[in-house]
Amino acid sequence: MNTGSVLILRTLGVPRVTGPAGLLDVTGKSLALLVFLAVEGDSPREVLADLLWSDQEGDAARRNLRVQLHRLKAAGLSDWLEVGPGAVALRGEVQVDLLALRVALAAGDAPGASALVGGRFLDHLSVPGAAEFGAWQERVAGQALDEQLRALDALAAHEAARGAWPGVLAAHARALGLEPLRERSVRAQMETLAALGQREEALDAYRALCRRLREELGAQAQPLPATRLLAQTLAQEPGPSAGAPPGPLVGRSAEVAALRAARTMLVLGEAGIGKSRLLRGAAGDALVLRGAPELTPLPFGALLDAFRAQPSLAWCPQSLRPALVAALGAPGGSGLPDRGATLDVLAQALLALAGGHPVIAEDLHWLDAGSLEAAFLALHRGARHLWLSARPEELAGRADMLEVLARVNPPRLTLQELPLEGVAELITRLAGCEAPLFTARLFEATAGHPLFLMETLRDLRERGVLSERGGRWHTPFDAFTVDYAEVPVPPSVTQAIRGRVERLGRVTRQLLQAGALWGEAFPPALVAGCVGVPVGEALDELERAQEARLVTPDGAGFRFGHDLHRRALLDGLSGARRAHLHAGLAALAPAGTPAGTVARHFERGGEPNRAWPLWVQAAREAEGLFAHADAFALYVRALAGGATPREAFAVRVARSELCRHLDDEPGREAELAALTQLAADLDDAGCWADLAARRAKWHTERDEYALAVAEVRAALARFGGALDDDVRSALLLEGGAALACLEDWPASADLLQEALTLTRERLPVRASNVLYWLGYGAYRSGEFSQAERAYRQSMEVLPPGTLSRGRVLSLWKVGACLRRLGQFCEAAQALREADDSARTLNAGSLRGLIVAEQAALAFDQSEWEVASVLAAEAQTLLTPGGEEGWDVLRPLLAALAAGPVSAPG
Repeated sequence: MNTGSVLILRTLGVPRVTGPAGLLDVTGKSLALLVFLAVEGDSPREVLADLLWSDQEGDAARRNLRVQLHRLKAAGLSDWLEVGPGAVALRGEVQVDLLALRVALAAGDAPGASALVGGRFLDHLSVPGAAEFGAWQERVAGQALDEQLRALDALAAHEAARGAWPGVLAAHARALGLEPLRERSVRAQMETLAALGQREEALDAYRALCRRLREELGAQAQPLPATRLLAQTLAQEPGPSAGAPPGPLVGRSAEVAALRAARTMLVLGEAGIGKSRLLRGAAGDALVLRGAPELTPLPFGALLDAFRAQPSLAWCPQSLRPALVAALGAPGGSGLPDRGATLDVLAQALLALAGGHPVIAEDLHWLDAGSLEAAFLALHRGARHLWLSARPEELAGRADMLEVLARVNPPRLTLQELPLEGVAELITRLAGCEAPLFTARLFEATAGHPLFLMETLRDLRERGVLSERGGRWHTPFDAFTVDYAEVPVPPSVTQAIRGRVERLGRVTRQLLQAGALWGEAFPPALVAGCVGVPVGEALDELERAQEARLVTPDGAGFRFGHDLHRRALLDGLSGARRAHLHAGLAALAPAGTPAGTVARHFERGGEPNRAWPLWVQAAREAEGLFAHADAFALYVRALAGGATPREAFAVRVARSELCRHLDDEPGREAELAALTQLAADLDDAGCWADLAARRAKWHTERDEYALAVAEVRAALARFGGALDDDVRSALLLEGGAALACLEDWPASADLLQEALTLTRERLPVRASNVLYWLGYGAYRSGEFSQAERAYRQSMEVLPPGTLSRGRVLSLWKVGACLRRLGQFCEAAQALREADDSARTLNAGSLRGLIVAEQAALAFDQSEWEVASVLAAEAQTLLTPGGEEGWDVLRPLLAALAAGPVSAPG
């Protein structure tokens, strides 16, 4: 009987089942059975058996149904599952998003219904041997798609009634995310954009539809007549007025041709010179990664920001989703083994999201290095184009980006100001006729700087100096001017922007200033709360800023039209106002905001005590992405925030491990010295012992085995009785490993066996490490059977599904032991599995060890040619000058050179 707990079923998009304690592990036919009961209600057992086992006879199908019902109960669903002799039902409170959406639609609650839109019904759920369930799933999926599209149409109408045009466009964009060829949504999008004066953007939406039709249905596919007629009407309308100059792409034909001829290119130029306009004009539809100062310190910040901006993961291949979910920091993901695998997944996801269109990485001077690495890997994997942009002076200060760029060395294209002819073409396109004197005045005042030109025109229009009558531009000076010297041009682009902002009023200015501090894009509710105005009023003000082309719609929020707009807004902020806004932004940050972003705002808002724990969280997230250098930098910021000595000790411990990953021996030594000082200040047995274990590991890795043993024995003698199992086992492990390297097998085994007793049940990863060293001792002593058992146990204690370097090393050693025991078939299987895992980890050095052992195994089985080929491969994989792997390969190479007469060791 249910006790009042709630069971939540997400069926729109990738299905998910959540109980009071969190996500439940319900998959396959168990999930299909649960969803069917939730949607259709009480069902006879015979119906369920036929539904899910359409390919089986009655008795077998009923028996399988009993098994699935048992699995559902074992998965934690017994409180909701009511199983009778003839029927099965769900009882208690069960919330199903599809049913809730239907209720909201019936009630006319457009916002509520649209909030439940999630994607295709039971996306990527495939149930083999269940043809009847498949037919039901397809039927309900079609109904659910229609209902979700109705909800989004209702939302668009609701937003239009409020005059909230960004919301209207966002609703239509979400509908196209569900059904990319839905022309009703495309037409609505085009009509809305045209009504806002964005005729070119409306035509861009039509062109994007045409491309999608050709890609999906073939080269002859065309939009419906109603859509074609709307596009023709828009194309024949006169150009937009001076109130909202769209900035056509002029004077750049040679640059466009150069871009389209190159798979990758770096476009350089100062702010506002037209880099973004050029790239987007050349690309048409493109996926844009935007560098931003607030994302620079976050590993893969720009790339993950682009993924987070998508309404769902419907675009992402199913095989990539668990790893991508983990990278995004969301629950339900599965982590990756190393940075190479992480880069590979992110590059594949980027390719999938781009969908065959060019990828543009804007503002490289602010992009994080990881996002650029993933973009270059996507290019290597087949991206159509990767075009980059940067400001050269600022890029010169980014050594990390220059290092990544140097690996590919893309061709450079430097943009200059428009020549007089380009300005003349621009004015002709905007005004509908030539205006040579007015053009010359603008060219003289702006030197052909594109953004300065556009901001000047907008400034003149807003002040009434420039107007439109009869489709032509007019000024008060037309009747008597000689050279339009009378036209009041702002002294700089910044001044032009500031003047336009001030004319919008105090509230709009404050909202835009809060948004500028948050980032390139910002949510209206956040800046409204920060400034202290109702969200509805904030939307009204921000839509005025949109009409002035200072911001553009971006999903449910807004994005600045150019970084210079942000810069002009921030230049006039006092220090006190900045701190106040930063603190408010941090306190009101939406759920899901990266920890590093919130930490930055707390830090700049004068609240370091609230910032440093978030810097630690951000650093740990970076470690999870194998962005070790980024994590180290984030820990630096945490230490600067005023952590207590004990908290600082934990941060220094993490930094010392990062130095180990980064092969930074001086840095690691410095961290150990800092830990020594902190341990002295704390005078805590646990801290002293933890430090001793880390110093012992450091000595062992420097081949200073006796010093490592001395560290461990001194700590055990001084603190032994006061240590918990965790710290004591760490000491015992490091001491046992050092003694094994000294070939003191009995003493090593004593320490390692005690460590194993303390860790086997509680610390599986450490227990695996202990067993590996026990296997090492037995292996070096010639006890291959004992070593093989220890290596196998080192894998068995790890959590199921663990893929790590340690597991690969253990598999390699199992194969080595079995070869020496003459169990060749078993050895081949273990080494093959080790090689597959090493390939997955992209670990070439580990593969060298494995391939050398495979070569020796082939030689032992008189397969001389195979042994020769594998030995040659191992030579390319093993680290030159090393010992491991070469101890097998050198005698093998000698035996192969001498002829097949004796097996190597």
